Amino acid sequence: MKPKFGIVGCGNISRFHFEGLRRAGADIIHISDIHESAARPYVETFGAAYSADYRELIANPEVTVVSVLTSAKFHREICLAALAAGKDVICEKTMANDADEAEEIVRVAEASGQLFFTSYMKRFFPAVQQAKALLPRLGRLFSAQVRAYQKWDGQFYEHTDGSEHQWVLDGYGGAVVKCAGSHMIDMTLHLLGRPKSLYANVDFIPGTQIDRKATALFEYADGLVASYETAIHPLDKIGYERNGWDECMEVNGTKGRIQLYTAKWDESEHRAALLVHYDNESGTSTEYRYDAIDPFHVEMLYFYDCLIQRKQGAPNQTDGFNVDVIIAAIMESSRRRASVDLDWRGR
Repeated sequence: MKPKFGIVGCGNISRFHFEGLRRAGADIIHISDIHESAARPYVETFGAAYSADYRELIANPEVTVVSVLTSAKFHREICLAALAAGKDVICEKTMANDADEAEEIVRVAEASGQLFFTSYMKRFFPAVQQAKALLPRLGRLFSAQVRAYQKWDGQFYEHTDGSEHQWVLDGYGGAVVKCAGSHMIDMTLHLLGRPKSLYANVDFIPGTQIDRKATALFEYADGLVASYETAIHPLDKIGYERNGWDECMEVNGTKGRIQLYTAKWDESEHRAALLVHYDNESGTSTEYRYDAIDPFHVEMLYFYDCLIQRKQGAPNQTDGFNVDVIIAAIMESSRRRASVDLDWRGR
């Protein structure tokens, strides 16, 4: 049966989901947003029904898939309501507001038998997929460096009481780690697996819970340590494209190295991610350059195909949970000024 989509939330991220689903040939039949003005252009484009209350969308018997594109603080209630109604779910990152909510979503999704996907679209860059394929050629992995620097308003580092940035907490429940750094946490887990512990320091705007930089060491059982850092910054021309976007990952093994550079998240259809593989046996480096694509579009087509085939793909609810556990542990470690053993809660 061809899936029929209900979309909850028409904010900034939604345009990528709408366009990706349109390209996949999906039927979008119901759209919900508390602001009708945000939903109206999509309602008219797709000839969809509109509801201000997402519960009306979930109650629509024709909707088979609910895409949850609201702020993370609303994800739990909407995801659980959709699963209880027998709907499949696509949930934007971060999957939940904290690790406890994420665990509840995982438990309910597994018990429901419905398909559940968490949108971490950077896995769908061809360069990332090639990096995954090349990992076995690196030999024993011994170190990794992961960076997610995004150019935001420089006022995050000026004298401030944080009030002008309160929208970040109100809308997203956090600043740099959730908004900028969560994708590269997922990338680290996707390529390297789950660490056993971590040690972290988080820099907040003084007197607030608005995080502007986080540094962590992800410690693995086999001795591998991944150094991770994410930061808001005001620097105009850093990064491999010198456009202020500085997001990359380097993995070193006994037989070689891979270096991965991503493109700016909302301009990736114009700029391609880059992968460089150094092979120690041959002493050669190979650059993998691909045509620019929008990974959201690839991701939506993949999710759509999984829904058609009734096949659970990834990233799924467990992948979303994994990232939320790491975020919680980063905050806990920083508070305690101590290494934290990661509790995967049997998942």
